[in-house]
Amino acid sequence: MNCVEMRNVRLEVDGHLYLDGASLTVAPGESVVIAGLPGCGKSFVPRSILGLPGMDADEVNLQGDIIVAGKRIDDLSGQELQALRRRVGSVMRDGGLIENMDVRTNVTLPLTYHYQHTLGPAAIQARCDAVLEDLQLSRLGVPGIRPVALNREERLCVSLARAVICEPFLLLFDEPCLGLSPGSARRLSRFVFSYQPTFATILPQEQGNWASVPTRIITTADLGRYLDSADRFILLHEGRLEVIGDRTAVLGSNDPRVRQLLGEEFSPERSAPVMTEAVRG
Repeated sequence: MNCVEMRNVRLEVDGHLYLDGASLTVAPGESVVIAGLPGCGKSFVPRSILGLPGMDADEVNLQGDIIVAGKRIDDLSGQELQALRRRVGSVMRDGGLIENMDVRTNVTLPLTYHYQHTLGPAAIQARCDAVLEDLQLSRLGVPGIRPVALNREERLCVSLARAVICEPFLLLFDEPCLGLSPGSARRLSRFVFSYQPTFATILPQEQGNWASVPTRIITTADLGRYLDSADRFILLHEGRLEVIGDRTAVLGSNDPRVRQLLGEEFSPERSAPVMTEAVRG
């Protein structure tokens, strides 16, 4: 069974068409990067997988099939959709932290809301300590530190801590490294693709026996940033999802759309050897 499937999905929001016959298959444990130019609608891919939370039904026209963990999103009741969402971790573009809650409360919110009676307060706080330490954020675990005091890298790492604390089988990231310095982007990218916490207590496996490594879907306008991390790369162009392939396929592609998303660092001109005047002479 695939972890995520999109079949001929058409999404129109406020009269603007973002997805037009988009199809995608993601296997359990796979890391997939979806790349597209700013404004192309790639943020709607992870949001659609979650059932478009927070969006008014009157502004959305969604057609086609979106299947997560073997379940068609449109067939789920409100309660079933919530049960699915609590085992899917997500980090949206702004981090999505709640400003009037401190860092610890933000990180533990999914556990407090869904698993307080299953784990108990002590185990919840122990999980919070574990993820903050793993992500090198223990200094932010002091009660009272709120998101307003964090820089962008810290906000996104705190959001990642909140996303993984419930042992998700699926992780969704929307432009996680946008606006970060190269060093910060490299650090966050390592966590995005490789971090998997280990806890002393295990939550009930509500979504079945998935791969031990979470499935990851990442959107970006910068293909080069994730070349060494993802298993497969997808291009979103004019509402369609087109498979590029693995790292080798990306670097070997002559498609101008792919070259544009790779950026100058990977352009043929930058890759060619530079001839000095002495050599030319």
